[in-house]
Amino acid sequence: MTVVLASTGINSAMAAESTPLPFPGTITGNVSVVSSYNLRGITIGPENDNTALQGGLDYSHDSGFYAGYWFSNLGYSYAGLNPGCKGTDCTTKSFENDFYAGFKGKLTEDLGFQLGGTVYYYYPGWESTGYETIVGLSYKQFTVTAQTLLNNVTFGNKGDTYFLATYAPELAGGFTGKLQAAAYYYGDDDEFTGPTTTDFAFRHATLGIAHPLGATGATWGLDYIFGGYSRNETKQKNKAVLSLGYSF
Repeated sequence: MTVVLASTGINSAMAAESTPLPFPGTITGNVSVVSSYNLRGITIGPENDNTALQGGLDYSHDSGFYAGYWFSNLGYSYAGLNPGCKGTDCTTKSFENDFYAGFKGKLTEDLGFQLGGTVYYYYPGWESTGYETIVGLSYKQFTVTAQTLLNNVTFGNKGDTYFLATYAPELAGGFTGKLQAAAYYYGDDDEFTGPTTTDFAFRHATLGIAHPLGATGATWGLDYIFGGYSRNETKQKNKAVLSLGYSF
């Protein structure tokens, strides 16, 4: 899912140069391969514990409006998680599609904000379609976001909120660093998810590093996830994730 690097969504490809368009705004794209897709620090039962192909397109306007699409193949069927599922859709591995839009603006030269939303659509498994808001603040290379789920789905409850703090400094030698800490507020409707036994928990911490592969436009990355706790207080394992991305 969107926003989280190498654990939930948009992965290691560094930002591409903007492409001029015949209308206002710019479009950038990215494609990447990751050794595993661990949604928001979930390392036990990840979205895909094998190599995953991911990528997307992003549109941005000078006004601050943005919109985009992101995808990933998954290691299981979301359709099979829904009660009453019948037929081959229950076993056919699903494909994640994230559609998002919003607005980013500046309060001062260094202080920015973000307001937006995301629709998560899975095929097979459209019944798991989720709607989520995002609000965020940024100061230079530091960003804090909160993403709140608006409906009960197989992967979460209405009110689930993912809090993420990210520091992404530029390092010597062309390297880019990443330091993340995340927590979750868990809603307790439990219509699809099973028992929720905690309201609030540390979810994960991530240390990462990335570097361009010469002048190829590709970037390699390495993240190490320090696992936290799921909604039923299951302790997640620590895990390393490798990535190779290309931006255009």
